[in-house]
Amino acid sequence: MTTNKTQCFLCKKHKFTYSCRGCSKEFCFDDLTKHRQDLTEEFNTIINNYDQFRQSLQQTKENPQNSSLFIQINQWEKNSIDIIRQTAQQCRQTFLKENEEFLVDIEEKFNKLIREIKEIQEENEMNEMNLKDLKEKLREITKEFNDSSEISIEEDSQTFIKRISVKSTRK
Repeated sequence: MTTNKTQCFLCKKHKFTYSCRGCSKEFCFDDLTKHRQDLTEEFNTIINNYDQFRQSLQQTKENPQNSSLFIQINQWEKNSIDIIRQTAQQCRQTFLKENEEFLVDIEEKFNKLIREIKEIQEENEMNEMNLKDLKEKLREITKEFNDSSEISIEEDSQTFIKRISVKSTRK
């Protein structure tokens, strides 16, 4: 420290000044004390920020599921499951409607066949041709009923759920 009378950096008065090695500025004694207090406050702020950062780091290590990305992944999962449930419910309703119509159609064909059988039976006109025809019609109705290819599930090659992935730019 030098004790030459020079201009104080803060108050601009010519006084005995003391040089601050950190900033290389000259301060009178009162202002040097204030300057040191300011540096101490700034240092304490840095320590406080350091402590807050360390606490945040520790909390993140202990509870990574509280991070915004983890929460975003959970939200994506919930939204995707909701979409799947809605789609499944719509498919069930469509299936039930189509299946009912399909069964009504099969039942109509079967009832028609039963009427034919009763008519042949009542008129007692059984012959090989009738029996062959009845067998064939029953086989066709049975095949249509068992095959039930009129109703099927189609899977779209385009996904209806947005895919997500986690990427890192770390080396």
